[in-house]
Amino acid sequence: IQRMPAHYLTYPDGSKVFLVRRPAARLQSRRPKVVDEAYLRSFGELLVPWTIWRAVQRFAVWIELALVEEWTRLMQGYADRQGRPLPRDRVHAAMAWSDPSRDVKVPKDRALQLLESGSLHCVWTGRRLAARTIDLDHCFPWSAWPCSDLWNLMPASRPVNQKLKRAKLPSAQLMMAARDRILTWWEAAYDASSSRIRERFHIEAAASLPGVAPSAADLDSFFDGALAQRTKLHRDQRVPEWDGGNYVKTEK
Repeated sequence: IQRMPAHYLTYPDGSKVFLVRRPAARLQSRRPKVVDEAYLRSFGELLVPWTIWRAVQRFAVWIELALVEEWTRLMQGYADRQGRPLPRDRVHAAMAWSDPSRDVKVPKDRALQLLESGSLHCVWTGRRLAARTIDLDHCFPWSAWPCSDLWNLMPASRPVNQKLKRAKLPSAQLMMAARDRILTWWEAAYDASSSRIRERFHIEAAASLPGVAPSAADLDSFFDGALAQRTKLHRDQRVPEWDGGNYVKTEK
């Protein structure tokens, strides 16, 4: 990256757009490595200007199409000069993204375990759930943000999830009203679970929620990060909101 792309991408005045910072020296060791944040940082950093980062976030859906189209044109040009046939549809098929999978096994298993040992409530209505009425809801809809991190999967009443909330974003008011139930779910399902599940929960929250430090260990900071992510999705993608309506206000 430092020698090729970052070297040739410059502003009109000749200064580089992307700066690379590398450590003066890296420790050489034959011992097994743990691929964690410290290990990855030991290779150095690529600094992306904030204005470009925000533009990519806002216009990613169009940037991807432009990049695929330009890459297709480039590959066909190479193939033509080599006298090799390269159908356009073959290039596009090779560059198609695999759809991310909706992995809900861990939270579903934890929800059923909690049902057997006590009670579980819908985070949106507060209604007590049963095995036949429970759904695992993506708090922030999959269609807007395909994220199956543990923190984003919450127990909900099946009619609420499938008929009312569906692909909508919970409003800020609804999130605040459900705060205690969300924290209770996170605590019981993940924080009080096995060390492996707890570690995964914390790593995923720190990686995907804004403003959450990797060392953060309190659920309140995760909730604040989720609220900030909710605002970003609403502002950048105009995802329709759901405030719970009369159903949540009257549910017992």
